[in-house]
Amino acid sequence: MRLFAIALSVLVPAQAMALSCIPPSVERSFGYAQDAEELYVVVSGELTFDERKIPQRPKNPNNAPKLTLIPATLSGQSLSKAGFVTTFDQLITIELRCFGPWCGSVTSGTEHLAFMKKTDAGYTLSVDPCYSAVFSKPTPQMLDTATACMNGAKCSPEF
Repeated sequence: MRLFAIALSVLVPAQAMALSCIPPSVERSFGYAQDAEELYVVVSGELTFDERKIPQRPKNPNNAPKLTLIPATLSGQSLSKAGFVTTFDQLITIELRCFGPWCGSVTSGTEHLAFMKKTDAGYTLSVDPCYSAVFSKPTPQMLDTATACMNGAKCSPEF
């Protein structure tokens, strides 16, 4: 019994602390995108896709898929120095990522502020459990912050 109590005290905190995310912020996301080698585009708009393509939670959460690709459409405005004024209506790919039993999630038919990679193959939105590249239902303040970052305000991946 004593061995069981020791084993339980070691295993429970490890599971509880296995995922540790830095709180998401528009400034941090903008800084990461700006510093990345890849090209990023920032879009505020409605994300639509077939939610049935989101994998169901497996009975054993440690068996969640590491990556699920979901075709989607993002319709809204992309960010420029003038703000979110340039029409954006594109097919994109959502990269839904899981870290162990924790998975990112987005909702179809909802407004999002998205930091997407632009490649020769198109646009990719990475959605992970820490929500570092997508913000659901962005507030006017979040959009103003992204515009300020675009215009030279200090926006850094540091915390």
